[in-house]
Amino acid sequence: MNNFKKIILVVVAFIFGVMITYFIMDKFKSESYTEQSHVIAYQIERMNKMIVAEQTYSDLYNHTSKKSLPGLTDIFSADKKVTLLVKAKAQATYDLKKMDIELDSVNKKIIIKSIPPVEIQVYPDVSFYDMDQSVFNKFSKDDLNGIKKRAVEHVEKTVDQTKLKHEAHQQLIQNLGDLYFLAKTYGWEIEDKTSYANELNKLYD
Repeated sequence: MNNFKKIILVVVAFIFGVMITYFIMDKFKSESYTEQSHVIAYQIERMNKMIVAEQTYSDLYNHTSKKSLPGLTDIFSADKKVTLLVKAKAQATYDLKKMDIELDSVNKKIIIKSIPPVEIQVYPDVSFYDMDQSVFNKFSKDDLNGIKKRAVEHVEKTVDQTKLKHEAHQQLIQNLGDLYFLAKTYGWEIEDKTSYANELNKLYD
């Protein structure tokens, strides 16, 4: 009888030990998942910023016009001309604060649903560099406003949008790549539903 009680006690103690071990291991596993979630969430938070590629431009824009009496152009004309200094800063941006991303810590999955498109903005600064006008042919306020507008349009056409977009794209891939690398390090899965998925998967497979 005593031997039977000892056997029962040993069996109970063994089962109890297994349960305690399972509980401790499960707790450590949960803590590990929680820690991973915090690290990944922090990385996502760091990504919530503006990605900006920038170029600067500077150019002189000249405008000349003449006024003369019919048939007397070769004898007399009243000329006016103006030179504008046009500086511009062009930016290509991704606003990652608008990125739609979900963190599934239970299934260890990061779901990237959408990324906002790139935006091109040009910020011009126009100043008068030189002006020469005749008493008989002066610039009006409307004249100068129209010239300034054409000067801005001129410099906007010189912006290399292809290069700007490429530079911004490279920065975007680098930022997303940091998240891909972190997910791979912790054994998490990334479900990327954006157009960048193929490019990133090739880099981080």
